[in-house]
Amino acid sequence: MKIHEFQTKKLLVSHGIPVDTGVVVGCGDDVDAFISSLGSAESYIVKAQIQSGGRGKGHFVDGIGSGVQRVYSRMEAVQLARKMLGNRLVTRQTGPVGCRVNMVYVGPATRFRREFYLAIFMDRSAGMPVIMASSAGGVEIEKQPENILREYVCPLAGLQPFQARKLAFYMGFKSKSTQESFMVILQNLYRLFDENDASLIEINPLVETADGCLLAIDGKAVFDDNALFRHPDISKLRDPNAEDPREVQATVHGVNYVALTGNIGCLTNGAGLAMATMDLLNANGLEAANFLDLGDNSGAEAVRAALEILLQAGDLRGLLINAFGGAMCGDMVAKCVVDIFSKRRVRLPLIVRMEGARAAEGLNLLRSENTLKLFVAENLRDIPQKIREAMRVQ
Repeated sequence: MKIHEFQTKKLLVSHGIPVDTGVVVGCGDDVDAFISSLGSAESYIVKAQIQSGGRGKGHFVDGIGSGVQRVYSRMEAVQLARKMLGNRLVTRQTGPVGCRVNMVYVGPATRFRREFYLAIFMDRSAGMPVIMASSAGGVEIEKQPENILREYVCPLAGLQPFQARKLAFYMGFKSKSTQESFMVILQNLYRLFDENDASLIEINPLVETADGCLLAIDGKAVFDDNALFRHPDISKLRDPNAEDPREVQATVHGVNYVALTGNIGCLTNGAGLAMATMDLLNANGLEAANFLDLGDNSGAEAVRAALEILLQAGDLRGLLINAFGGAMCGDMVAKCVVDIFSKRRVRLPLIVRMEGARAAEGLNLLRSENTLKLFVAENLRDIPQKIREAMRVQ
C-alpha cells in the first residue's frame, strides 16, 4: 500500500524526523485561506499529490507545467494550486492517461546548501532490510549508482550504532552536531520502517540548511499489504482514489491484480504460475495487460469478479486463462467464463491452457460453446503460438 507525500511527512514527524512546513489543499477547500495561513515567504513550492515518482519531470495534460513548481508570491501559489487541482498529471510511471490530482501540498521553499538521499527497503533476495544512502540526492538519483552506499541490517539485531556512524561519515557531514542529528534521524527512520512493516521508506531529498539542520523535504512510503491487519492506523491512510479502481475492486474479492500496459488479459491461479506466464509472454514478444493471481482456493465468486475486472480494459486483443486445477477445479472456471462471456456478449479470442483437477471437463464445456472464439493450448510452450493465431483471426 502506497501513501501520499504529505501523509509520509506526518509519519516522519511522529517518529522525530524534522520536515519542512506546508499545508495540504483539497478540491473542496478554500485554497486562498489555506495558503494564507503559511504567512509571507520569498518563494513557495507547489507539489501535486499523486502516488507516482517523477512528479517534477512530469507534465499536466493542459500544459501548466510539471507537478512540482516554484513560484515567487502567495498569489501565484494560490493560482497554481487551483490549476493543479482536478487536473491530470502525467509521469513516466502513470502512463499517458496520467493521474487526477485531488490534493496539493504548498509550503515555503527551503533554502539549503546540500541535498542527500536516504531510504530503507526490504531486499527480499537477501531476506533483510537494506539502507541506501547517497550524498547526491534529488532528482534522478538512480543515474548515480556509484554514489550510493548500501548497508544491510540484521532484522533480529536491528540497526546498530556503528552502522549509523558509518553512514554519517559516508555522507560527508562536516560538523559533529550534524553527524549526530543524521544518526538520530536514521535510527528513527529505521524504527518507523520496522514497527510498521514497511516495504519502503524514502526521503529524497534530505537537505542540510545553512545552519546545519537536516530536514526531510520529500518522502515516500510503501507498506506490506499482508501486514496491514496489524496496523489499522496505517490502513486508514489508504486513498482508493489514488489507485487503479480495478486494483481496489480486486482487493475486495481477495484477488491479486496489477494493471500493466499490454493487450493480453491474463487470468492465472498461483503467484508462481502468474509470474511464469508473464515471463513466457515477454520472452515471446507479447505483452500482458495485467498480473492476476486468483490463488488456489478461489471460489466462483472470485473467478467471476476477476473476469469482470479483466474485461474492463478497453484495448484487449485476447484473454488468456492459464489455470492449474487443485482446490479450484477446471470445470468451475469454465462455467464462470461461459457465464461472463455470455452475459457481456464478449467476442474476444479466448486462449486457454488448463490442467489438473477436472481440467478435461472444463475444456469440454468451453468447446461446446459455439459462441466462444476458443484456442486451446496443449502446454505452456504452446501458449504464445495460440495467442498469435488468435490475434491473426480476430
